[in-house]
Amino acid sequence: MVSQGTAGTPAPASPVAAGETTPTRQLAMSDPLPIALGLFAFALAMYGVRFVAVGDATLKAGSTSVALDYALLVGGIAEVLGGVLAIIKGLGYPAYVVTIFGIWLIGFYLLTTSGAANAAFTPEAIAYYLFILVVPVAIMAVPAVVHRNIPFIVAFVAIIALLIVGGLGFHALYDALTSAAATKSPPSLSATVDLLQASAWLGFIAAAAIWWVFASEVYQITGVLRSRT
Repeated sequence: MVSQGTAGTPAPASPVAAGETTPTRQLAMSDPLPIALGLFAFALAMYGVRFVAVGDATLKAGSTSVALDYALLVGGIAEVLGGVLAIIKGLGYPAYVVTIFGIWLIGFYLLTTSGAANAAFTPEAIAYYLFILVVPVAIMAVPAVVHRNIPFIVAFVAIIALLIVGGLGFHALYDALTSAAATKSPPSLSATVDLLQASAWLGFIAAAAIWWVFASEVYQITGVLRSRT
């Protein structure tokens, strides 16, 4: 005899009564990527703010930016956590992208804070740290190009250019300081200033492209874009 549910419809059989195992209730999880993207763009924008007006005096003084340091740390932690959650959620490609960038940002924060406090530290360390990241970023950029994802293409191109130009800037700083120490003369930092300022504008471009993706994701999730169609 089948038990009756509301309004005379057959009630679903109990899985326990039928000798079945109780199904596990899965916890619904929202997309964590917008948080990671938003804070990554924030870190890139802070890089731009730090170096857009850099000059000989600030480079010679070896001044640092606490705002950039904390932006790197917060952005890195957010990206790693968001990326890991996105991997668990099964989002694949974008999860790999934000996780790799997050780990890199945390490493960059440690390099420019704890690493810079080491007596053996030189600007060449930052240069090579930036140069080597070009390889994984170029690999990750291929799917965006193949699928013609314009915002991500703009972001990847700007980030790759930032890594190369910024790396050249820190390499030029190392050469200038080394030459100045050898000749006991003031360092010539004009090339370094030009390269770092150029990398700052590339940081702004990358941040704008990623914030575009961030806004699109947020507006899709909140229904803003759907409500206007």
